[in-house]
Amino acid sequence: IYTLFDRMDDWRHLPKYQLERRADLFFSLYLAEAIEAKVGFLINPQIVPEFPVKMCFVKPGDTSSQSINIDYLAVSQSGDTAILVELKTDEKSRNLVQDEALLAAHRVGVPTLVCGVVDIFRSPSCDKRKYFYLLEYLEILGLVQLPADLKEIMSRPRLQGVTKVSQQIIVTAKASETRILYVQPTGGGPTILSFEDFRTVVLKHGDPSSLRFAISLAEWAHTKAGKRQMPGIDPVNKTDKFRNLVQRPDAILGDPNDLVD
Repeated sequence: IYTLFDRMDDWRHLPKYQLERRADLFFSLYLAEAIEAKVGFLINPQIVPEFPVKMCFVKPGDTSSQSINIDYLAVSQSGDTAILVELKTDEKSRNLVQDEALLAAHRVGVPTLVCGVVDIFRSPSCDKRKYFYLLEYLEILGLVQLPADLKEIMSRPRLQGVTKVSQQIIVTAKASETRILYVQPTGGGPTILSFEDFRTVVLKHGDPSSLRFAISLAEWAHTKAGKRQMPGIDPVNKTDKFRNLVQRPDAILGDPNDLVD
């Protein structure tokens, strides 16, 4: 696991390397807990990755079944609040077009967004089995109710009758509030979960993988992608300054004394 994070720490400085697509799985392990710490209420541990938003909600007039994806959908344990989460390991990757699309999805609200997922499932061109698996995720979250006949059809090799039975899907999402949250290296405010805050949650877990992830979170927060490593740090072995983050996992990112021997 140390070699894996060492590689990501190093390769993130290359021009075409997309750290988000490699690191998102590690973020997902702590995401519900980190969101809880940020918002102050319980989050359902079932997080939905790459949540599809039907294109018509961000591009009015679009009649296709195409979609854009939001990195994660999280829902409160009560079901009253939904959170649209975007992960950015490099703040420069945030752009106006994506921000506006996220705001459009936010304005529509999760109950309507879930209706869009059901519409995509009913379309002839969608991958029925993958979208049904997504619908099962949404059912666990209390966002839809799937008819027994549909589940029976989806268990067959052939899916004859699936479009007709899909008309019986009921959207049960009750979230009256939809929020936006960016997980990114630095920043503050109600819509930003910084890597420093995320790292605080990770450090509550004392296993070696969590402690090593916390080291990378510190580096990703302090060293912008494309910049050289901080002086005195071996880009692979991390033999100097960041060793303190293993020896002292309670180190505070903002304190320069925590990053020196």
